[in-house]
Amino acid sequence: MNYYEVLYILNPNYSKDQIAGVMSEVSDFVEKKKHAIINHDFWGKKQLAYNVKKHKYGNYILLNTEFQDTNFVNEFKVFLNLNKEVMKYMIIKLDDKPSLEINNDESTKEDTVQEEN
Repeated sequence: MNYYEVLYILNPNYSKDQIAGVMSEVSDFVEKKKHAIINHDFWGKKQLAYNVKKHKYGNYILLNTEFQDTNFVNEFKVFLNLNKEVMKYMIIKLDDKPSLEINNDESTKEDTVQEEN
C-alpha cells in the first residue's frame, strides 16, 4: 500500500461551511477513484511563512490517504492545482500507515503541571 500525507491551505477568509465544503469535495474526489481516506483534519487558521496570493494567513488542512495506484498522485495534483480554493499544497509519501491518534498537547501540559505540584 502507498500512504500519503497531504497538507493543503485554503483562503483565510473562508467560513467553516466553506472549509467543510472544500474538504468534502476533496474527500469525494479521492473516494470516487476507489482510494481510502485515513484521516482528514482541519488544523485551523495559521500564519504563513510568506505571503501566498496576498494573504498572510491560511486555513490548514491535513489529509492522510492510502492510494492503491501511485499514478493517482499526479491526477490528484492536477485536481488540487485546478481547485481555485486551494492556495498551496504539499504531498509527502509515508513509509508506514499513519496513526489515528490525536496528539492533545493541552492535556499533556496539564498532566505535567499536576505532577509537579
